[in-house]
Amino acid sequence: MRWTKVVKIAGDLFLVNFSFWLAFWLRFGGSIPAVNWHAYRTISIWITLAAFVLFYSYGLYVGGRYRWIEIFAALVWVVALTILSGLGISYMLQKYAFPRSVFLLTAPIQLALLSIWRYAVWRFSIWLQGTLTLVVIGPTETACQRAREVTREDNRLYQVAGLVVEGGSTTSEIEFPVLGTYHELPQALDASRPGAVLFCDGIPLEYREMMLKEIMARNLPAFIVPDIYEIFLAQARLGQLDGIPVFRVDGFIAVPSRAWKRAFDIALSLCLSIIAIPLILLAALAIKIESPGGPVFYRQQRVGQGGRVFQLIKLRTMVPDAEKITGPVLATDKDPRITRVGRILRATRIDELPQLWNVLKGEMSFIGPRPERPFFVEQFKKEVPGYDWRHQLKVGITGLAQVQGRYSTTPADKLRYDLLYAKTISPLSDAQILLHTLKVMLMRDKAS
Repeated sequence: MRWTKVVKIAGDLFLVNFSFWLAFWLRFGGSIPAVNWHAYRTISIWITLAAFVLFYSYGLYVGGRYRWIEIFAALVWVVALTILSGLGISYMLQKYAFPRSVFLLTAPIQLALLSIWRYAVWRFSIWLQGTLTLVVIGPTETACQRAREVTREDNRLYQVAGLVVEGGSTTSEIEFPVLGTYHELPQALDASRPGAVLFCDGIPLEYREMMLKEIMARNLPAFIVPDIYEIFLAQARLGQLDGIPVFRVDGFIAVPSRAWKRAFDIALSLCLSIIAIPLILLAALAIKIESPGGPVFYRQQRVGQGGRVFQLIKLRTMVPDAEKITGPVLATDKDPRITRVGRILRATRIDELPQLWNVLKGEMSFIGPRPERPFFVEQFKKEVPGYDWRHQLKVGITGLAQVQGRYSTTPADKLRYDLLYAKTISPLSDAQILLHTLKVMLMRDKAS
């Protein structure tokens, strides 16, 4: 284990427990009664363990380059779920001397201390790692698009030294330096001396093999955007066929997986309905007050598993008949058709709650590819090779594309996320996606 990870774990768990002590001190004016403190000490190990699991599940001990908003959003839910876990543990162990007011005081203290600590660690990590300089390799248009994506926000994380493109490409109207063609990669790497290389999709296999040899010879890390064929190889099992070494590639989802997913969907949707129904009723009232003549619910055709079309149910967030003139169009960030109440419902994801009914009916799952409208499905099938593969899975309220991608993520990249999820599906991966879904609810630029 790297020393940086040890420091993070030690600092996090110390502050989790220190915030409880500080809340006790504030609650009792510096003189903490022994019976109350003993109740905390009895369950502190379980609270610490719950906090560690949450930190780990949110990827806060995984190395990588993250924006501060991603870390802060994860901390908000670590604190909230740690407090809820502590309340549940104290109730189960019958430690009623643990004041509930201490839990309420602990939450803001814990979030403040952890945020200060983790922000300092984040800034130190950026300083220590420095900006990662990339050479982007691929077809000209694709390489330009990928270069824009990695540099569109915080230049402290990534910087593009230049592009290596296919031969015969025109270099006009390209905002990044063109270092050469595929055959000129050795000279391009020697001249730019990058920290890593990004391989785009669309590179012919013979060129990719040749260029990988050059990159490996220089001991450079390579990031590869996978195509569908390579995604099929994910989780493939090495074996032999009458002495021939082979990779065995299975289907996306086995029958036992369908069984546990369905049981999980029913149980979770019934539990969440207890919270969802009052929220839906309040939202319905707000919608009616703002536009009395319009409907509360909005039904829209979506394409589900096997290409079957079903009626997805949402709370209405746009003006009535929003597409009467324009026809089917995707919503934008500042779409004028969205109502004032609708913006709040979209920001909090409350408009998605009626989809619990779709889950109970078996039309959707909690985790899976996000269902698209038939109009856009037909469009994407023409533009994105293999787009129909995602329809082998039951569509979901949330998915890997929603927690890892952004609202602006292309349909092709969302397909990659959906297929990667299909190859790695498990109860643990579903639980992690649900946790990360809570996080991305606090991030406006994440995928919808």
